[in-house]
Amino acid sequence: MNKNLFLVGLAVLSVLVSCRPDSIRDAIGRQLQQYPESRVQDIYKSFCQDALGPGHLIPHPDAARSYLMSELEVFRAQRDSGLCPVPRERFVPVGDEGNYVRVDLSVVLDSVLNAETLLDAFVRSANEGKRLTVKAWTTKWADVAKVIRSHFPAIPDADKDLTLIDSLMVGGHYILHHSAVYNGCYLPHYRIVARDIFEKEIKAAL
Repeated sequence: MNKNLFLVGLAVLSVLVSCRPDSIRDAIGRQLQQYPESRVQDIYKSFCQDALGPGHLIPHPDAARSYLMSELEVFRAQRDSGLCPVPRERFVPVGDEGNYVRVDLSVVLDSVLNAETLLDAFVRSANEGKRLTVKAWTTKWADVAKVIRSHFPAIPDADKDLTLIDSLMVGGHYILHHSAVYNGCYLPHYRIVARDIFEKEIKAAL
């Protein structure tokens, strides 16, 4: 009897495990639903930002401030000319774990959030945020690439882009830009903020 109960327990556990959602697949599906013109490069960027954050330390906030103000002017001009898609997502978690959140710069242009508040959150996220080692990120991307090949082969140029990304990573290039298609369709303007900072200091304002 005990043996039978044990076997039943194993069967139930097997069903539960098999029904457990695939977080990587779900995250890719969400991105393709929100941004249907995403390419493999854009999926890579989302998962990379989740793993490595903004991708570099910011020792001099003044330079980051200058770049932010310049980008805001470009974004403002694009909006005024009617180029930018409306509405825009004000914030989007990246990757499958959501360690970081993309905060759209429209929140600054619409006076929902002060530019200095966003800049401070971004700089602290870049300098102090959680991140994987390069080795761990390489392993994680291999898992993501496997899911793309298995479940999302219809993404345009998927095989070619996966091969290109592999070669870039072998050469030590881990931080990539958005694809030209994504840039043309969505005109992305955002800053990456660590989830804990976002939740405590920014989310309520949005």
